[in-house]
Amino acid sequence: MLFRRFYDDNLAQASYMIACEKSREAIVIDPGADVGMYTRAAGADRVRIAHVTETHIHADFLSGAHALAVAAGAMLHLSGEGDGDFAYTTEALAKANILRDGDRIEFGRVKVRAQHTPGHTPEHLTFLVSDLERGEEPVGAATGDFVFVGDVGRPDLLEKAAGRSGTMHNSARQLFNSVKAFRTQPDHLQIWPGHGAGSACGKSLGAMPQSTLGYEKLFNWAFADLSEDEFVEKVLADQPVPPRYFAVMKRINRTAAALPKTAPPKILGVRELEDSLRKKGMVVDTRPAERFARGHIPGTVNIPLGKSFLNWMGAFVPEDEDFGLITDADTDDAIKAILHDLCKIGLTRVRAIFRSDVTQEWKSRGGALDTLAQIDPAGLAATSQNGRARIIDVRSPEEWSKGHLPEAIHIPLAALPARLAELDDSAPIVLHCQGGGRSSIAAAFLQANGLSNVANLAGGYDAWTTQGLPITNGPPERVASRTPKKK
Repeated sequence: MLFRRFYDDNLAQASYMIACEKSREAIVIDPGADVGMYTRAAGADRVRIAHVTETHIHADFLSGAHALAVAAGAMLHLSGEGDGDFAYTTEALAKANILRDGDRIEFGRVKVRAQHTPGHTPEHLTFLVSDLERGEEPVGAATGDFVFVGDVGRPDLLEKAAGRSGTMHNSARQLFNSVKAFRTQPDHLQIWPGHGAGSACGKSLGAMPQSTLGYEKLFNWAFADLSEDEFVEKVLADQPVPPRYFAVMKRINRTAAALPKTAPPKILGVRELEDSLRKKGMVVDTRPAERFARGHIPGTVNIPLGKSFLNWMGAFVPEDEDFGLITDADTDDAIKAILHDLCKIGLTRVRAIFRSDVTQEWKSRGGALDTLAQIDPAGLAATSQNGRARIIDVRSPEEWSKGHLPEAIHIPLAALPARLAELDDSAPIVLHCQGGGRSSIAAAFLQANGLSNVANLAGGYDAWTTQGLPITNGPPERVASRTPKKK
């Protein structure tokens, strides 16, 4: 049996190609939108992609299952479990072989058995893979968003991201029973999860690429001796706020629609940038946070390129609005790579690209550059003691629950666009995260939306605690609703 793991660092997402060495046939599980990656790998391994499937309807990236099946001339297999508006559409299932609990896909000397593991989503399947040259016993399981290294998939996304109210407690109980049934598999079973550390599909995912069921029984909290109620309480506690693009991905991926495409990039200049900002168009400056802080064009938002770029672009950029990018990328190929990545989360409406030297052009035309104030822990301590600043903690709920600044207000970064109206700059606003990166994005977003009296805590919570300044584990404060500042 041949085995390949594909991993997208920008999405913390894994997909798998498993092939029979004798028949030279392969299956691809959970493919992303970069279909060519799989066809090229199949060519390199001299195998034919005969089957394509996915564990569930994904929320955090654009599925390439239907497109890959078409490109490779393969059979598409989709889960027939689940029902209603959050299962695959009738049209999608009509293009696929429908899989239910216990169904098998066999090619050459490889057998893949579907096991229904609801909880993260109602239709979720885990695929148990057997190398029949060695025996019927499965060697590994592609667990998708069911079991991760050190964690399990969150059961609250249907409610928090897709708007299906009242579902997360029932989903958590389904997940408890799925874990209970799955733990009867042999300890040697390899676990091939769909995500690694950094994904918002769980809260404590490990960075190891794979594990075994025996190891997870020892160290994964979900396999501990918990009652159903204890499990439900623990799995729902402190889950990260889902970026708003998750709802869009759910809607698109259940339809098996054609993959969207981005128009060729247009490199534009300062006049077009001025026009875009005047029309309140969103312009994202992708330069590093330090450079943005030293000088940037007023009204632009800073989301630096890096591993979290797609996550925060999906949180802040509406999928139904045009936007522009300011970038250091100095070649067409580098720009196309950025646009290609944005396609993975359905952001295709990039209408303008501006080279980073547009900031100097702006300046030469008489335009002033904004800066983003930085404050050190000692300065913040003095300011907060005088009651002159509001401190906004943009970390995840799990980070917050482990300790936070005594006077802080908790607004996770992904929730900031929805809670913007709660804030004004009648008093200074200081934003912080763990190390200063996420809070730089938050501060830039507030500044672009007319709140000028903002600053970023340099070094974040880590710098604060390193200096021995006080922290608390008390409940979060609420921000009183205020009249939004007119822009």
